[in-house]
Amino acid sequence: MNRDFGTYVTMKAMVAKGYLDLKRLQDNTVNARQKNEKLLFRILKAGENSKYGKKYDFKNIKSVEEYRKKVPLSTYDDYVEYVERMINNNEEDLLTSFPLIGYSQTSGTTGKPKFIPLTQNIASLYQRYTLTIMLAMTDRYCREKYGRSLKPGRGIFICVDFDEKLPNGRSATNVPETTAKQLGFLYPYLLNVPYKKLFRADDISAFYLSLRFALEDRNTMYIFSVFFSMISEMLGFLEKNWKLFVDDIENGTINDAIGRPRPEIKEKILKDIKPNPERANELRKEFEKGFDETIIKRIWPNMSVIYGISGSIYTGYANNVRKITKDIPFDCSIYGASEGLFATPNNLDVEKRLLVVDSCYFEFIPLDDESKILSLDELELGKEYEIVITNQAGLYRYRIADVIRVEGFLNQCPYISFSHRKGHLLSICGEKTTEQHLMELINRISQESGVEINEWFVYINTDTHPAHYTLAIENESEKDLSSYAEMADKNMCEISPIYKRFRHNIVINPMTVANLKKGTFAEWKKSRVDKGTAPTQVKPVRVLDNEEKFQFFTSHII
Repeated sequence: MNRDFGTYVTMKAMVAKGYLDLKRLQDNTVNARQKNEKLLFRILKAGENSKYGKKYDFKNIKSVEEYRKKVPLSTYDDYVEYVERMINNNEEDLLTSFPLIGYSQTSGTTGKPKFIPLTQNIASLYQRYTLTIMLAMTDRYCREKYGRSLKPGRGIFICVDFDEKLPNGRSATNVPETTAKQLGFLYPYLLNVPYKKLFRADDISAFYLSLRFALEDRNTMYIFSVFFSMISEMLGFLEKNWKLFVDDIENGTINDAIGRPRPEIKEKILKDIKPNPERANELRKEFEKGFDETIIKRIWPNMSVIYGISGSIYTGYANNVRKITKDIPFDCSIYGASEGLFATPNNLDVEKRLLVVDSCYFEFIPLDDESKILSLDELELGKEYEIVITNQAGLYRYRIADVIRVEGFLNQCPYISFSHRKGHLLSICGEKTTEQHLMELINRISQESGVEINEWFVYINTDTHPAHYTLAIENESEKDLSSYAEMADKNMCEISPIYKRFRHNIVINPMTVANLKKGTFAEWKKSRVDKGTAPTQVKPVRVLDNEEKFQFFTSHII
């Protein structure tokens, strides 16, 4: 089949499916609690003959009240024995009878990997509520804003094949990569890179490979990544290396300086590229005009949507991308984790996400009264709750340690946003400083100093008595920001009234600001990847929550 025709057919089909998935999402907001409880009993049915299900008598649970009474709240430690037996002895029916397709590997807060069972049910949910919904929302956006449907085109997928084979023969990677692999037969029609499988991390630079093919394709339609941090890095890579890319396109070559391909990979790719001086000349003219807010539309006139997790720790990266993507809408991605998919936007350019009631069974613990357990229809606007999930892979009443905030309702279903990790609150004496407090502070320091800040962390410094916060910042311009300590402390008092009260009572000493060596966070990321962590699992460090992080990052303070 002709590749362009294949893209047209594939995209049209996926847009149509996306509209059905959007309708399903919308329909599930009506009587949302009942639908969510129906899912719970389907999950219990699938687990009733498992070892865990027999232990807690799933077969005789007939109500939510019985479920909460019989089955305790859990954490990963409660499943380690089962998971290790599954991995090492290939034992089945320990947690669920849903078909297992692999494991999602996470770094864990202590640095020790966790292996979360992954079933086909969860992979299908990720396909439903990511790519197809993105395409449908983008088509709807084009119809409403431009009076036309979405023009089919291939896109950039920033990801690599990064997995580990476990003793039972299963792969341990992460949910996005596992889900993506199942669509490999469609890659040549979905992606600029014309192959049916992802390359491994050590095959070739993922940024180079994606951009090398995408730049030749004037009709490139989307950029899709797990996190906006990776999109920001890729576009920075392009700005730095565009001349080399243009030369390669003009001559039909691969520049080893930025591609770093293995010889056999280079040979394979060279068979699929030809000199293209016409496109190279077009790109050179546009790049020479500069990297302003129009550059992406100038090199890719059909660029229609950019997908990645924004908000929270990724806000700065999304803002970076926004600077050169004028009028291109963002799909701010799902809210989820290795353990499951929790919520998804139902419109572009919004960060609040609608709870996905056909993904997990949800319970909520109010932060102001942890003796209560609430269902989704008992939540209140503006309040924060710890989220508890029962997923479709054998985790029951699982505390993922995330705190969410209720942003609104659609029918009986809440819109939620991620607030903070429960263990990532900073508190010297009960002030409970959150990530949101610190993000607001970083934005103010950035505006005041005129310095773009993406990389930073904070820790409780006990070198003084009483203790104080030290905010450590890495910035590309290498400007000394330590003089902004007084300004930072004053603003922190405005942002957090509780912090202000403790400061005025001299229970907390003034905040200090430290400078980090340029490249600190890139060095940390490389160290994680070198130790076997998938690149998509290396999240920005904001709180030094274990000794390894503390030793590494404090040693890089100037």
